[in-house]
Order: sequence, then structure tokens, then C-alpha cells
Amino acid sequence: MRMKQLLFGLVIVGLAQFGPSLPKASAGLILNFGQTSNTNTITGTKTSDTGFTISGTDVAIQITQIDPTSGLTPPISAFLNLNLTSTAAAGSFAGIAVFQAFSGSVQITSGAGGSGVNYLSTTTLAGLLLGINGGATSSFGNTPGDVTFSSSVFGPLGNPMDISLQLGNQTPTLALQGNSLQSFTASVTGTASATIPEPSSLVTAMIGFAAVAPLVRRRFCKTDSRT
Repeated sequence: MRMKQLLFGLVIVGLAQFGPSLPKASAGLILNFGQTSNTNTITGTKTSDTGFTISGTDVAIQITQIDPTSGLTPPISAFLNLNLTSTAAAGSFAGIAVFQAFSGSVQITSGAGGSGVNYLSTTTLAGLLLGINGGATSSFGNTPGDVTFSSSVFGPLGNPMDISLQLGNQTPTLALQGNSLQSFTASVTGTASATIPEPSSLVTAMIGFAAVAPLVRRRFCKTDSRT
């Protein structure tokens, strides 16, 4: 009876100390990568008056940063498969910046063709390509709430989720052609961020109680045997 009372007391003390807290979470960078080739690996193609695609097939990349919860240590060699298709006509801001909306997918895997370990892939993706008119760089990023991820190296990922692709060395430079962008080639780097859930303090405390309980039980057994 004394043993049960003590364990119950420990639980009550733990609840008072840590509270019935919900699982905590931290949002931040989960992955950063860049292509390994010195040549352009991404192709932007005008397909119609308003149509445009941006693609890269089995682009050799190196993951230079990855969240420690993955259990992996960078640098990591991987492959990028990128497929974006325009969803609206391109436009400009006072002729200074140009933009076009896209949807599609991004896959980062250990093997070519999307095979092997799925380091990070989008399951839904919609966003905007934006850059200075006549510039050699542009950026694609998801619009808020318009990206979700899957991964075989991370646990469940939560919102906010974001992905950003930086296109460099665009040749020819970024410009409008009719109602879409003009075709180009480019190099690519990228980052992704998400919320990674963490164990709650309460769960941690209960694990500690479970570890201490056998020691307390043995001590009380010895005490009871001497009385």
C-alpha cells in the first residue's frame, strides 16, 4: 500500500511540476541543397501563349544541411526531380519584376527517377516564380499553405511548411514573351522548412518516473522485510 501511495505521489508531483502540456514543436530549416554540376540543369520552356513548364530530371545535388532528427549527417548525395506547370498567365510589376504562378512537384531522393530513400518530396505544391525583369536570377516559393511534404527520414511534419527554389545563371535572362515567361535554362539551389513535433515535458517526466519506480520498489521491499 505504501508503495502505491508513493508512486501516486510522484505522478501528482510531476503533474504539478510540468503541467498537462501538449506536445511542443519547433519550426525551422529542415533541408538545404544545391546542384553539384557547374552547368545549368533546369529548363524553362514556353509551351503556349500562357503556358510554361520548369523541369529538371535526375539533377545531381548535395544536401548540405538536414535537421538532426533525420538521423543523417550531411553532406549527402541525392537526386532532384522538378516538375512545374504554369497555372495562369505571367505578369509584371510596373515592368520591373516579372512573375508567373505554377503548380507541380519536387522530389529529393537517394536514387535516380525518384527511387531509393525519400529525403523530402512535395505531395501538394503551388506557388509563384518571381524575379527582376532582365535579371539572371529568380526564385520560386510556395504560396502560404500551398505545400505539403512526405519523407522517409523525418517523422510527421507540421505547418508551417515552406519550400523555396533559387534559380541562378538564367540564360537568357528572365523576361516576358507574350503572356508567359521566355524559355531559359538555369542552375538550382533550394531550402525547405517545416514544424517538427517534439515530445511533451509530461511524457518525458512519466518516462523518468517509470525508470525510478523499480529502484523505489526495491528500497521499500527491503524496508518492509526488516520490520
